[in-house]
Amino acid sequence: MDTMSKLGGIPDRSATPSELLSPETLAAFPPVDRTFLSEVEEEERVIEGSFSATEVIHNAKNSVDFLSALAMPTVYEYAFPAVYLSVWAWLTEYAHKVRDFSQLALGLPRGFAKTTLMKLFILYCILFTNRQFILIVAETNAKALAIIADIMDMLAETNIAQVFGDYRLGIQIDRQELKKFGFRGRDIIIAGIGSGGDPRGLNVKHRRPDVMLMDDIQGREDADSEVISSQLERWMVGSLMKAKSPRGCLFLFVANMYPTPHSILRKLKSNPRWIKFIAGGILADGTSLWEDLQPIKQLLAEYANDVAAQHPEIFYSEVLNDENASANNLIDFSKLPLLPYQEGDISAGSFIVIDPSQGKVNSDDVAIGLFEVYDAFPVLMKVKAGKYSPMDTIKVALELALASNCSLIVCEGTGYQATLLYWFNFVTQQLGIYGLDFVEMYPGTKSKNSRILSMFKALQSGELFIAPECRAVVQNEAVSFNPLRKDNIDNILDLLTYAPRVLHEYGHLVASQNVILNQDNLALEVYDEGSNTSF
Repeated sequence: MDTMSKLGGIPDRSATPSELLSPETLAAFPPVDRTFLSEVEEEERVIEGSFSATEVIHNAKNSVDFLSALAMPTVYEYAFPAVYLSVWAWLTEYAHKVRDFSQLALGLPRGFAKTTLMKLFILYCILFTNRQFILIVAETNAKALAIIADIMDMLAETNIAQVFGDYRLGIQIDRQELKKFGFRGRDIIIAGIGSGGDPRGLNVKHRRPDVMLMDDIQGREDADSEVISSQLERWMVGSLMKAKSPRGCLFLFVANMYPTPHSILRKLKSNPRWIKFIAGGILADGTSLWEDLQPIKQLLAEYANDVAAQHPEIFYSEVLNDENASANNLIDFSKLPLLPYQEGDISAGSFIVIDPSQGKVNSDDVAIGLFEVYDAFPVLMKVKAGKYSPMDTIKVALELALASNCSLIVCEGTGYQATLLYWFNFVTQQLGIYGLDFVEMYPGTKSKNSRILSMFKALQSGELFIAPECRAVVQNEAVSFNPLRKDNIDNILDLLTYAPRVLHEYGHLVASQNVILNQDNLALEVYDEGSNTSF
């Protein structure tokens, strides 16, 4: 399993997407409001609830939000987003496996509370599983001890103690680096060491670790050194992981990418023995992975700062979890020419380009782009992408055309995709919509990667443009594009390759005065039995 929030970008690839903005675009975003909540707002934010002990146990086991509010009532503030709920379900499933030695690698962006999530996971293991020996490994011994201290604070929280019991009544060993106590019908051991420490003595009361949490064990500076990184990786595999319990151990490696080939998470991503879940901080649609915690405007401001410091690769790798951040210098979005229009300018025309797909689970996304023409140059204004069925593709394209009064729709004409033109004509006739032109365009003899490289040059020379609203999704694909690979996620990039050719071959159909008739008929029902889609 290799999941990245498409966040492909990188990740899933995830993931991973980023938005590279020109200086004038970045200036359009207001500064992040960091005003603290007033006392009244703070009071209104606190919500009390009454539950029986049975309800509390059930809810805490089945909801990370409930467990978090229960164990950290003064800290918990924002509900976990959808990706985190998927991560939680993934982790808790493996936590209950017996005689299992699963190796999980979790990549979450820096600043997105991944260590807090890990503390809650360890608490979950203590409260709801049969795990007995939990080893916390961090970059330094002090960081490992800090994690242990926070976990013990959650166990000592009044809400937890009243429902699950007071662990302090069964305490046997209470040192900073080692805790042993009787709780929930079993002896529980929690120990902590820094990376490079000696794990050979981790045999407490004839037990060895059955959970190993490796939380950011590789420091940023260490990742720059091939020698230090190799030593750390050998220690992890040769010493640390060999200290496991012979009856089963869950290995959990948690980190973010570093812009260096020596990043351990980057290596584990390509290791088939590790099961991966990696996500970037900006999703493919340009929104934040966790809007409440890290709003998109805040992330863009952080990116602008990294660009100004001449180190955008740090944002790509540590926030977007893009393993290719250090290698891709094909295009610098921060230095693209200014847009050829200003607010209020009227375009010379518009057209829509569709890069179709099969609409299956494992197929590429369908990409649909709206271009407007200014000073004879195409500008990508809007993008729609997703796992669209053929009928969904037609629906989205028509809605986009009607909303923008765009009369030309261009579809890539390879393979079965050319049949979309027939169905476009069929559907518009059924709806009574007139004035649209549907044409096909073939990619030609050049390979896709070659076309994309030429498109990058067109962007840099000012022959092709991208509106600010589309930069995030374009950047997501561009930063991870590798011209030496044939499996790039490049559906939106491919749209841009066709735009100049549309003007050259179909310029006579790109006219702002073309009017689409009977737009109100969009509300008529057309039903596709194969995709269960109607519009």
